[in-house]
Amino acid sequence: MKAHNYIIIIILIGVVFSQCRTGKTALEHYENESKIILRNDNVQLKFYHFSDDSTSLFLKIKNSELLASRKTNSKELTTSISGQILLSDYQEDRAIDTILFKANGRTDSAESYFYFYSINFPLKDLNFYNYRLILKDENRATQYAISGTINKTSELIRENVLLLQRDNTYPNFNLLINSKSGYSLTSERLDLTQTELWFRPANGGLPPPPYSTSKEDLPEISEFEILTIPVGKNELIINDFPLGDILLKKDSIGLSLLVRPNKYPELTSISEMIYPLRYISARKEFERLNTNSNLRSGLERFWLDCGESQERAKELMAAFYDRVQMANLNFSSYKSGWKTDRGMIFIVFGAPTEFNMAKASQTWVYGDKDDLGSVRFTFDKITNGFSDNHYELKRNSIYKSEWAKKVSAWRNGRIYN
Repeated sequence: MKAHNYIIIIILIGVVFSQCRTGKTALEHYENESKIILRNDNVQLKFYHFSDDSTSLFLKIKNSELLASRKTNSKELTTSISGQILLSDYQEDRAIDTILFKANGRTDSAESYFYFYSINFPLKDLNFYNYRLILKDENRATQYAISGTINKTSELIRENVLLLQRDNTYPNFNLLINSKSGYSLTSERLDLTQTELWFRPANGGLPPPPYSTSKEDLPEISEFEILTIPVGKNELIINDFPLGDILLKKDSIGLSLLVRPNKYPELTSISEMIYPLRYISARKEFERLNTNSNLRSGLERFWLDCGESQERAKELMAAFYDRVQMANLNFSSYKSGWKTDRGMIFIVFGAPTEFNMAKASQTWVYGDKDDLGSVRFTFDKITNGFSDNHYELKRNSIYKSEWAKKVSAWRNGRIYN
């Protein structure tokens, strides 16, 4: 899988990380169907409900992830994708429908991505659905699968809004906004004039470790200030917001739009790269790192101490910050994804061996599920007024030794997956 142009200027190591690899492609074939493919910049999807009984799937794949070939009597290189959306009842896991689609793309196009625009299919209101999206690269004859859930309720949720950057014809595939750009947020199913708009500077502390007896506190509405931006019934225009969190709120339900630097979810400054190191460093050590008069020098020293060689230090950094970026894409809620419970576990432990999803929880398994030595983390979905993507870890003191083992591995130059 490609990391994405990390701007890391480290004189001692003497390298600018650009398109480094962690050993997996974004479109990876999983024989074990319980495994998931996390969203990244190479493969992204979005479901959008444009009416009470119809839904669209938007999908984009980086062209570099697809094999291009020439058809007979043609000089043009093309890519070809076919797919199925398998829908099942959330409660009974009973098959409901199968949607088929196929599309071709040109590699000589100026676009870096291969887009599927608005694959429409019927989906009735007021229910939850399981989906399994099966993609096939026709030129490679290989097949990939992504599984998840679709929320088709009429509430203020991400499936009921479409975020488009100014002058783009395709939607954003997440609720992340670049601070210097303009956007429109639209909805066919919600009356946006019935919502309130709030804002706070970027915030959100780190979660307690998994063995702690305390848990993360949700934000207080007093941290936000209400805004008086004009809102249309079906459209909200967002222009040049400062860094922070926009909260779209209706009664007790809220949806957060994170306004971040233009390269986000990548980390593009030395100070940004230091913050996530708190997960694998002692408190006093982190304070020294964060207050060092030369932040770059401190960051260099930290990773060289872990890797004991320049080559290994580069590998550790590539893996660590790739996980931070993946956490930002997958787990962002009312704060950046790397600061959430799921982000914390993903960064330190890596992708789970097995992933089980229920309506209001997720269970991540590391190791063989039948092995007594395997580790399980359960995350409960917490209904709140700030995000529809907030999960809270069930903490337990039994995690303390496993956490220490994984942190020690990072500090000794080993990466656990």
